[in-house]
Amino acid sequence: MDISVVIPTCNRKQRVLLLLQNLHQSIHPLREVIIVDSGEDILTPEDLAPFSGLSIHYLTAEKSVCVQRNKGIRAASGEWIFLCDDDIEMPADYLQKIAEHSEQHQEAGAMSGLVMQWVEEEWKANYAIQSSLALVWSYVFQLSLWGEIRCRNNNFLVRKITRYYQRKGNHITKAGWPVVTDFGKDYFNTPIYGLGASVVKRDWLLHSPYEEVLDRHGMGDNYGVNIGFPAVGVHVLNDAFVYHHREPENRLKRPLQYYRRMLALHYFMKTRQRLKMSSKSWLLWSLIGNILTFIRMRDKHMVRAALKTFWLITWEKNPYYRAAKTNQKIVEPSL
Repeated sequence: MDISVVIPTCNRKQRVLLLLQNLHQSIHPLREVIIVDSGEDILTPEDLAPFSGLSIHYLTAEKSVCVQRNKGIRAASGEWIFLCDDDIEMPADYLQKIAEHSEQHQEAGAMSGLVMQWVEEEWKANYAIQSSLALVWSYVFQLSLWGEIRCRNNNFLVRKITRYYQRKGNHITKAGWPVVTDFGKDYFNTPIYGLGASVVKRDWLLHSPYEEVLDRHGMGDNYGVNIGFPAVGVHVLNDAFVYHHREPENRLKRPLQYYRRMLALHYFMKTRQRLKMSSKSWLLWSLIGNILTFIRMRDKHMVRAALKTFWLITWEKNPYYRAAKTNQKIVEPSL
């Protein structure tokens, strides 16, 4: 595989240097590494000197992860793009495993390993659904699931809902939410997957670029790119993995993340042909499910975020959609 690496970053110098060490040790050769920096704490030639084995191109851009990624993709010369977040840690054989999978599956144009995150004192990529209530709730409100169904209470209703998800496989719900419950054996296909450690055909990314109207943190950005891929979706390898450290620097608080991610989902439902099977009514219904959950959790900040989202979507006042019609970029909706 002829791979160009694209890394967007903003004031995370030490994290980028750790990532460059990983890339420098990669078994699979790289055509180039393109760093697109929007921060003030820039990388110097002295910082990059230890990585002389890499062909590093250092670009700057305005503060927007979507703008940064698009700029890096356009500048890349490789047939394949390794989209890599700056807080990813990868083993030396990660890209080699993806390259071997590509040779065996010529139809695959977007591939990733499992993205591991530190949750409940362990690294996880599969958040198994063990609560019957959570399963039923997600089914009724057409919400997202991201893990194998392993409910202890295996009553008639649970069995019926489990069979429903088994028939549907990995899919997008009527409300637009991604569902990943089939993790396959060697690999699995899914229409939606995080692209922060993925290898994608450059042509696919030029056809389905990152949406630059979104906020500078790019909440919901990978969803919009996934939707533009061919129906084969993303191949996710079970024997390849990376660690996502979720660096706290430059990260939004949870209510604002949720608010902007929901607005992005609604925006994509209005602008992407592939999401026509999802509906605004189902999205609002799913929001009611979330509001009730946040009330039960007594999380007033999340309740407020969900209520404001519900209001804007109901009355067609989505700031992303309004801004896009006048060709504005990097819109920052506030709570």
